[in-house]
Amino acid sequence: MIKFFRKIRQNLLSEGKTGKYFKYAIGEIILVVIGILIALQINNKNQQRIAYNEEKILLKILKDDFSSRLNELEFLNIGRQNAVGAIEQLMSLANNPPEYYNDNIMDSLLAISTTTYRFNEKFATMDMLFNSGKINSLSNDSLKYFLSNWPSNVEEMLEEQRLIVTNFYELEKTISKYVSLRDIYQKFSWSNYDIPNIEPSAIKKDYKGLLDDITYKNQIASKRFLLIINITDANLLIDEAKKIIELLGDEVNE
Repeated sequence: MIKFFRKIRQNLLSEGKTGKYFKYAIGEIILVVIGILIALQINNKNQQRIAYNEEKILLKILKDDFSSRLNELEFLNIGRQNAVGAIEQLMSLANNPPEYYNDNIMDSLLAISTTTYRFNEKFATMDMLFNSGKINSLSNDSLKYFLSNWPSNVEEMLEEQRLIVTNFYELEKTISKYVSLRDIYQKFSWSNYDIPNIEPSAIKKDYKGLLDDITYKNQIASKRFLLIINITDANLLIDEAKKIIELLGDEVNE
């Protein structure tokens, strides 16, 4: 088309028709501009399509990751609830005479009550979302809101988790004065961990002395308190994770 206009202009110049020459020259310029605009529009649409596809892929990965996080939170809360139950049983057993205590039951309760249940805070997809600034390009404002609040809400739960870990080491020191830690850890049963059986310790066990120890009483009371708060915060995260998964599902399936 441009060659066609150029040929016409050349003929017009040779014939001395300057007015018509300029009209065709302007027409040629307009055609070039229109061509550039069309090319830009096509390029913009391609860029938008690429960005749209990238967002869909990211949201799909994020949805899968949050589903895993949800399962982990629910799984850990079961363990925490079991620990609270074990602590409450130990508290109620304190009034019993020494001959009442069964080694197998007591070691199992002590193992459950001392176990820590740690949430894996590392979240590569979320880190990438924030570090790259892609969080700001999400079109769903509700999704953006929940995702933006997730790290700070996780941190609230982790605060208790760190205190529980500190409490664990303090409990170990107190328990080891009265009972063999080797026998207690032999009763440890959690997730996919498999503790090989070994011979019971020859250390004399004093469950009554442990349960009457004021330091131990305070330590398990503190752990029970922290676990209950931890469970509450985890339940809030579970609700948020479910909402985020729902929103991500809507976006992915849109």
